[in-house]
Amino acid sequence: MPNNLIANKQVFWDLETSGAGKKEHPKAFGSTPKWEQILQIAAIVVDEQLQPTNQNMNEFCRPRTSIIAQPGALLTTQQGIRESLQARHSSYELISMINNQFEEWKKENNNLVFIGHNIISFDSTVLEYNLFNNLFFPYIDRKNRGDTLNLARALYAINPSAIKTPLTERGNPSFRLEKLAELNNLPVEFAHDAYSDVKTSIALTKFVHDSDPESWSQLAMTMNKEKAIEFINTNKGFCYLTTFAGRIKLEALSVVCESSYSGWYNAFNLAFDPTPLLEANLDEFKTLIKKKNRYVITNQHPILLPGKLATNFEPYNELGSDILNERAKMVFKNKSLANKFKHMETDRQLEKLDESSQDNIFPESKANKFSEFGQQDVIKNFHEQKTWEEKYKVALTLRDPRASFIAKRLIFDENPSILSEQDFKMIHRELHDRLVINQERPFTTIPEAMNQIDNELAKIESNDDQEKDKKLKILNDYNTYLIFLEKYFKNQNAKPLKSGAELIKQIFG
Repeated sequence: MPNNLIANKQVFWDLETSGAGKKEHPKAFGSTPKWEQILQIAAIVVDEQLQPTNQNMNEFCRPRTSIIAQPGALLTTQQGIRESLQARHSSYELISMINNQFEEWKKENNNLVFIGHNIISFDSTVLEYNLFNNLFFPYIDRKNRGDTLNLARALYAINPSAIKTPLTERGNPSFRLEKLAELNNLPVEFAHDAYSDVKTSIALTKFVHDSDPESWSQLAMTMNKEKAIEFINTNKGFCYLTTFAGRIKLEALSVVCESSYSGWYNAFNLAFDPTPLLEANLDEFKTLIKKKNRYVITNQHPILLPGKLATNFEPYNELGSDILNERAKMVFKNKSLANKFKHMETDRQLEKLDESSQDNIFPESKANKFSEFGQQDVIKNFHEQKTWEEKYKVALTLRDPRASFIAKRLIFDENPSILSEQDFKMIHRELHDRLVINQERPFTTIPEAMNQIDNELAKIESNDDQEKDKKLKILNDYNTYLIFLEKYFKNQNAKPLKSGAELIKQIFG
């Protein structure tokens, strides 16, 4: 076993949020959490031995008026709306703290890795959009990031007996952190508390290392984007961990070319004969390639293993190494195939433009637009101001209408009394149209949350739940809060809301 478990210091982190996200539009394949608010952040810097240092944070914040939490999220964390409204920090204060702390840790530690459980698809996205919606650069955790969910899945794929997992209704392994901890004797203090989950994620990482120290360096290597790119560009064939509907398997792939997205690579599954694709014209290619290609996204901690392992798994064991090597030579960086991939991507991008999704009407919908705002000196000046009055003056000089709206919406949530009457009414009217009108949105609306409360109440009443009284209070208090907000946004003559204890008294009496 090496002296050091990991090559660099790592930040293990976790969030508790306003919800689990939802589909942005009816045709979307899955849900996205990018519209959710961070309510708690926990982070611990560990040394090369995976031992916690004295660098850590564990902070909560108050909910933004303009974001409606999903009732299920309150039940999960067991923290009601009254408690949340009394948190010490506002949302902007918390996001500023995260931004400043993460940047400081990055400056202190070269190649610092940000890691946690299921952060790639969830927490990292939530963080990006919370930063963006507070006018900070969104991609603070790139380009070194890892996911303990990927590590646990990889250990299972290599040796299923090495890690105990519960099974889903379909009979597939489940990798929920608290269940992994329970079955593999890892520490859990409080389930669904960010700080406890961070500690458990550290323990899970140690567990994966100790269970298979020989594979560890390979599993950890791709937490670095550049190393992942180097690996797939220097190995004609490699194994890639995939998951779909809970099923986990290793696929033998070979890279054809980089896609139109930097760091995303078009790869071909060597389970299939590439000859028909090489001979096909562009239209035939688009039909034949379905289910035979994979995107390898190098900044999302892809699990990449040596190609020689492929023959240990179906269907590659039946094909044999000679056929796999022959196919890899045919497709690896093949210029003809690369040209066909690029034409297909261009067509798909045009199709996406035609299918304009509902979320495109919202200025906050695309975090990658941050660099298009320009006036980065003005945005920097905005954050440097000490008072919201001063911040508002700076915000009024933002020329990009998306940046201007985001800033004014932020001030509406943080200190609405300083907005001009015109700006206050503009944001108030916009939030009424977003949150009160009973239409499908990419974020949770007030009517939607009320319906969810009814469903949760029905479930609690029909089950013998030991925490029934506590859950009923959380839901009833939240319903009172939603009724208050609904009336508030319907009131065309509404005045700026207070915060903290004053707002709680106004809502609950």
